[in-house]
Amino acid sequence: MKEFTFLQKALLLVAMMGWTMMGSAQRYEKDHGRVYFSYGIMEHVDMQSFVDLGGGYAKDRNNVYKDGRVLEYVDPSTFRLKDRSTWRHHERNEEPEAAPRGYFKTNMNVYYGDRKLDAMAANFVELGGGYAKDAFNVYYCGEKVKGAMAATFKYTGDGYGEDSFNAYYKGKKIE
Repeated sequence: MKEFTFLQKALLLVAMMGWTMMGSAQRYEKDHGRVYFSYGIMEHVDMQSFVDLGGGYAKDRNNVYKDGRVLEYVDPSTFRLKDRSTWRHHERNEEPEAAPRGYFKTNMNVYYGDRKLDAMAANFVELGGGYAKDAFNVYYCGEKVKGAMAATFKYTGDGYGEDSFNAYYKGKKIE
């Protein structure tokens, strides 16, 4: 049986440590005048105004971040997360995730989790049960509900919603 050299043992140790660290919880850390996310340095962060908001979100005076990446076109001065006790998980697969997956909006944009929706923020309302709407569209868990009429749509409970002509269950029209 062949013995490993010192270099081979060192490389194996480094690989094992890296693998272990990849499975660790990802979070923001401040150290030595820098901000880190998941062991990587975040560039161009304003240390003085940086705030970890939880759930993978953070912001400074210039940007809003999700999992260490800049959320483009999100205004940090108006960005707010709901109170953590109100975070709901409306995933189609019904398995909750660590990060919030609900709706939130700024003055100009609407988001579901970290994904920007093609919705009008000015009249966007969350209806409950994963449903939301603006003046023209109905959404379920961040996806447009095909054929639903926003003007008359309402959430009726337990995953069901209805408009003047159709009923829907978890965002799908009931035939």
